[in-house]
Amino acid sequence: MSGIEKFIKFGNEEGLQEILGNDYERPENPNELFSPEDGLKVPEIKQERSESGKPTIVVIDDDYQTLDIMKIYLSRDYECACFSDPKEAIFYMNTHLPDIIFLDSYMTLMNTKRIMAIIKSYEQMKRTPIYFLVYEEEREVFEARPTQGVEGLVTRPVARGELQKILDKEKLREYLTAE
Repeated sequence: MSGIEKFIKFGNEEGLQEILGNDYERPENPNELFSPEDGLKVPEIKQERSESGKPTIVVIDDDYQTLDIMKIYLSRDYECACFSDPKEAIFYMNTHLPDIIFLDSYMTLMNTKRIMAIIKSYEQMKRTPIYFLVYEEEREVFEARPTQGVEGLVTRPVARGELQKILDKEKLREYLTAE
């Protein structure tokens, strides 16, 4: 297994140092390690649909209350993977192909734009819809200046009805009944 494969699969420091060679200096900001513009060759990653046949929804948010609510609302009908750490979500998406992604508009561990760039760097996820999770007071700002690559906004605390409208719009219900 090459260094990049180790890094992508396990996220370990040893694999990263092997990729970068002996001249490796650890940057002050650990997020500088993670970028699709690093010029590193990424091996083909085999992403697969859920074994259960249910649509896969990925939720990335550093607000645990939102993660809990989303898990409760979604886990009965969907494969719902919730992450407070965006790097864990990216490692998960190396092997699991999500049908829709809900992403916190302001992440603290990694810049939201960087997360989106990494997600969109996967060929199979270029068309995966991404929805921002925003607070009511942020909604107006995001509506005035829409972010490229974001399908829409979900206001927190998340309401089941608002979430269902999005899932219906993305036709995930049809995916469930088509089998």
